[in-house]
Amino acid sequence: MDEEEMFHIARKVVDSIEKGVKPLIGWEGSEEVVKIGADGTPTKRIDVIAENIAINAIERCCSAVLISEEVGIKKVGEGPPEYIVVLDPIDGTYNALKNLPIYSVSIAMGRIRGGKEEIDAVRTMSIQDLELGMVKNIATGEIYYGRVNRGAYMLEEKEREWRRIGVSDIKNLKDATVGVFAYGLTTNTLDFIKERKVKRIRIFGSVALEMCYVARGALDAFINVNETTRLYDIAGGYVILRESGGVITDRDGRPLSMRLDIQERTSLICSNRALHRKLVGIFGNRWVLKPTKFGIVSRLDREDALDLVVQVMDYLESKGIGYLLEEELYNTLKNRVNMGRYRCRVMRDLGEISHMLVIGGDGTVLRAARLIGGNEIPIISIDMGTVGFLTEFSKEEIFKAIEMVIRGKYEIERRTKCSSVVRFREKGRQKVLPDALNEVVLITKSPAKMVHFEVYINGEFVEEVRADGIIVSTPTGSTAYSLSAGGPILEPSMDAFVVVPICPFKLFSRPLVVDGNSEIRIRVLRKPVLVVIDGNVEETLKKGDEVVVRKSEAYTYFVKGRKFYSKLKKLGK
Repeated sequence: MDEEEMFHIARKVVDSIEKGVKPLIGWEGSEEVVKIGADGTPTKRIDVIAENIAINAIERCCSAVLISEEVGIKKVGEGPPEYIVVLDPIDGTYNALKNLPIYSVSIAMGRIRGGKEEIDAVRTMSIQDLELGMVKNIATGEIYYGRVNRGAYMLEEKEREWRRIGVSDIKNLKDATVGVFAYGLTTNTLDFIKERKVKRIRIFGSVALEMCYVARGALDAFINVNETTRLYDIAGGYVILRESGGVITDRDGRPLSMRLDIQERTSLICSNRALHRKLVGIFGNRWVLKPTKFGIVSRLDREDALDLVVQVMDYLESKGIGYLLEEELYNTLKNRVNMGRYRCRVMRDLGEISHMLVIGGDGTVLRAARLIGGNEIPIISIDMGTVGFLTEFSKEEIFKAIEMVIRGKYEIERRTKCSSVVRFREKGRQKVLPDALNEVVLITKSPAKMVHFEVYINGEFVEEVRADGIIVSTPTGSTAYSLSAGGPILEPSMDAFVVVPICPFKLFSRPLVVDGNSEIRIRVLRKPVLVVIDGNVEETLKKGDEVVVRKSEAYTYFVKGRKFYSKLKKLGK
């Protein structure tokens, strides 16, 4: 009986709001802001009217605890509350006011259990306790309905029978149509749109309806990677989409566990299972879902660094967390401590580890990044160096950083690398060089001798450079050699490269900031030069040889610690 009653209550609410709101579309008074809602956002008159209609409809049917955008949390109806109702009376208010036909009423319901009194009972519940969801497009009349363990259904305005719905079976992002929440787009989302990783991007402005479009396969996915999605935005769509076979998580791939509270916020990725893994891989910290096992790399020339490694080993042993040591580090430590006390082994297969703990300075971080190569293994960088600009944590924060990773309470920062190919003049040979996290440097082989280059950007001749050398720097490397040569500082998240002449002969040979998708080609005109990548000499070039530098398809990932601008203070010391 409860099941039928919940369905009829939900249907009564959505139909009543549709009937009461439609005449207000186009009325200029609908747009007037009349108060600040319970969630702290301005409330327009049309929202208040729609919510009052819903409250009256609920009161005529039952007693319930209502969670809604305008009133917050409130008991409605006579007697002890039987149900919890999560309501968004108008989802897509802007669309409604502009008469764009994508705005809805969204409702989710569940039973209050446990014998607790009224609102106190609700505070112990989560979104997973909701049993029924219903969303109605007020403009078109179509209704979506989902019931836990009963499936998801759709009823179009002219139909009499509910039609069962399910998510799409699209497996490739290139074939997918994805809905995006547009407010406050992140860099990741903008890159996702700009790089055309999917077939189509759609922005509708009604979260509940967009989730229902995923549930019926009209959209293949919907994402909001900001922590801005509210409980009442998604409660109805959550039940419907879950019952249609969709996967709904936060951006890191964790199932939603939102408390039934007006202040709850989450990020959101919803799609079919095949696309979901790929979207979490792009937008989220997918490593939080993996079993944690550390690889450890350390500088070997400082006693305090080696002592810290031993402390870390003791700590991980006490936590029962697996770890592996870089071979040279293992061999160094076995002459200092009884390795029989530990369960560690030499790190030979990077596929065994989830994170790389790096203890040292910038040189050690660069060595670890080269060791990781194209593998997607985040670096936890601990400062035990001179400058340590690439490091994210001080040595005093090392155990805090490890705990953050173990608990999954951390953020990942993705750093661009550049790839380089040498084109030899003789016989048309090519050689692919290792990726650079910091910079690619072409420098004179003979001290105090200038070298000559031609620089081309995307095939267009830029200038002839006479200098001691030339640097192509990533944003990460902009605070290293590039900065010393007079280059600008770039934020790590920028999609750009810096081309910096080293001690140029011409006064107007200045650093260039170029788009990160550019191809940078440097041709040697005379005198041999060395190609140096992140401090390692990789090749010698002769007259007529070229280096072509582009953005690498691989990235280096860091567990985020210190803020970028706080690290800039190091440069003044």
